Amino acid sequence: MFCHDKVGAQASANLFSLVMTARANGVEPFEYLNHLFEQLPVATTLEAIEALLPWNIEPVLEAQRKRLEAARRSTAT
Repeated sequence: MFCHDKVGAQASANLFSLVMTARANGVEPFEYLNHLFEQLPVATTLEAIEALLPWNIEPVLEAQRKRLEAARRSTAT
């Protein structure tokens, strides 16, 4: 009804699956999808793609959060 056709339904199902898998692995979905869509175009090997899976990404996102927080602190002073 809301997806217009089968291709739209499949695309929606893929995104919903990514979001729920991120949640199940304790990863914030919006943060995960932002990182995924930035890094996926440059992931050219199987290892690079596997590193983007929700159960492998938390250390990367945590490091990103720390860098952003440090940058915010340095600009605030």
